[in-house]
Amino acid sequence: KDRMKVAIFRPQEYIRQTEEKLRKAGFDVISTPLIELEEENVDVRGCDYTIVTSQTAARIALKRDLIRGKVIAIGPKTAEVLSCYEALTPSRFDSETLFNEFRDLLRGKKVNLLRSDKGSEILKKLSNFCDLKEYKLYRIRILRNERSREIVKDVAMGCVDAAIFSSRLIVESFMVNSKDACVFDDVLKSLNSIKSIAIGPPTKRKLEEYGVKALMPKRYDFDGVIELLTKMKEISER
Repeated sequence: KDRMKVAIFRPQEYIRQTEEKLRKAGFDVISTPLIELEEENVDVRGCDYTIVTSQTAARIALKRDLIRGKVIAIGPKTAEVLSCYEALTPSRFDSETLFNEFRDLLRGKKVNLLRSDKGSEILKKLSNFCDLKEYKLYRIRILRNERSREIVKDVAMGCVDAAIFSSRLIVESFMVNSKDACVFDDVLKSLNSIKSIAIGPPTKRKLEEYGVKALMPKRYDFDGVIELLTKMKEISER
């Protein structure tokens, strides 16, 4: 059988390991980063709980010793980076679930929120329940270059079976690059005819804003994506 070909657009720091994981699972991969990460310098206060919303925030927090109190991590991958702490995680790996499941635990507590400058707004609402202080550990920038224009053209021409979007800003960057490459309409058509996969509800909503119907894995990470793609592959091969 032909191997399914997927496109991924993660930041440089994660793209190789994700490629490897997908190839091991039996997929062909094309990739290029569509966003880049830039660290910020911050000092944090003492607190009862630290919420960490991404692997990147976790890595920076460890490197700079920014963890105070008990830890809540957005999902198992972030918790893994913070394995020296016994991190709590929500049942689904997104900000909304974290907010709903932990607001009572955090009521009246001092809480530090470690994240990017593009984090979901919902976690700021925790300030209605606790003394919340937000720290932006890194900035996310859209990349626009020849390679990013090339990969959107590949998708526009139907060279892949699936395109995987792991954040809202990656969707944004993908669309900006498709306009730069003058293939915006073709890209939208193609994304609706191949398997477009969104990791988590905010990313799915962002694709829907562009009229793209996206699938979403049960687990909001690349293991969930592999599970979903494998299932779909098996169904198509029957």
